[in-house]
Amino acid sequence: MSFRVVWNFPVLATFYSLPMHSAFMIDRAVVRFAETGEGELAWEAPHHLLSAGFHDAVLAIDREARTITVLRIYRVR
Repeated sequence: MSFRVVWNFPVLATFYSLPMHSAFMIDRAVVRFAETGEGELAWEAPHHLLSAGFHDAVLAIDREARTITVLRIYRVR
């Protein structure tokens, strides 16, 4: 089952300011996780961290509503 992806407005501003390759890696990781459940996911209360290249995307996952909200993007590596 797939999830609907919702991007928080402040994270979109960060996302659009990233180099194209970095933004592509993040988008691809989020979409792949939403569609297939595949990806490097870690739990760091109260949110999940999804690894995407040199970045981590902070996600809020609502399994009941079938939505994933992208809250923040961090450069970690």
